[in-house]
Amino acid sequence: MSWPTLQQLRYLVAIADAGSFGAAAEVEFVSQPALSAQIKELERKLGVVLLERSARGAMLTAYGTEVVERARVVLREMNDLIETTKHDGNHLRGRIGLGVIPTLAPYVLPKVVRAFTDEHTDAELHIRELQTAQLLESLRYGEIDFGLLALPIGSDEFATASIGKDKFLLAVPLSHPLAKGKSPVKLEVLRNERVILLEDGHCLRDQVTQVCQLAFSEPSEIQATSMATLAQMVAAGLGVTLLPECAEKIEAGPGRGIVTRKFADQSPSRTVGLVWRKSSPFADAFNHLCRTISLT
Repeated sequence: MSWPTLQQLRYLVAIADAGSFGAAAEVEFVSQPALSAQIKELERKLGVVLLERSARGAMLTAYGTEVVERARVVLREMNDLIETTKHDGNHLRGRIGLGVIPTLAPYVLPKVVRAFTDEHTDAELHIRELQTAQLLESLRYGEIDFGLLALPIGSDEFATASIGKDKFLLAVPLSHPLAKGKSPVKLEVLRNERVILLEDGHCLRDQVTQVCQLAFSEPSEIQATSMATLAQMVAAGLGVTLLPECAEKIEAGPGRGIVTRKFADQSPSRTVGLVWRKSSPFADAFNHLCRTISLT
């Protein structure tokens, strides 16, 4: 039996991700005829049709779907095999991919980058901003090596380690009655407030929703696309929100039109940490990195 090549599997996955031969060829820096010829050869070797071709693009057959899923695993394992050569003990070298969720990127990422580059001077860190589901998918298929996100992730598929707790603060506009006080407030104050959330897809939205449920508060239907927009909505008087403490200096600093108050009881918070594949050859290095980072 003639085995498929890694190149053929990579081309198939590229088509599945891009949706067409032309787009996949651009991603793989190869001509479309050359890519198409490799896919035909792959289908010949496997004895099945993997793709339905049309003027609108390419669609996976049932066989194609299964082969793509298995191909992703093969390519990921091969990637891990190659990456074992990218470290000397706990010191990494070469290109290392890091994914980070948007609600941590501007605030915690600089600390992670400094700690990483201080420890791994021969490594080249490549950073991608991804929502949690996308980050875990990219990690699963070897597109990144580790991620910075909020824990837990609700899965034991990956290894994780905490770097600290990120407390939530109540953020109100300057004109709000609660802006005049300084003492901590109780969660119950949320009951009579319009709590603005981030849009679907952000894990912070789910975390704030859970806090609102504890306070028997119904979140507002108003949604923001980013933390910066969320803060501006609060400053404009559209409502209040729960702001992670890590974002306070940037989003609620002097002149931003926002006042923050700590919570007196229960201290709602999220856990921030790193995640990586359990099979990663860099597991020891990532564990050590977590021990060198502090959110405070």
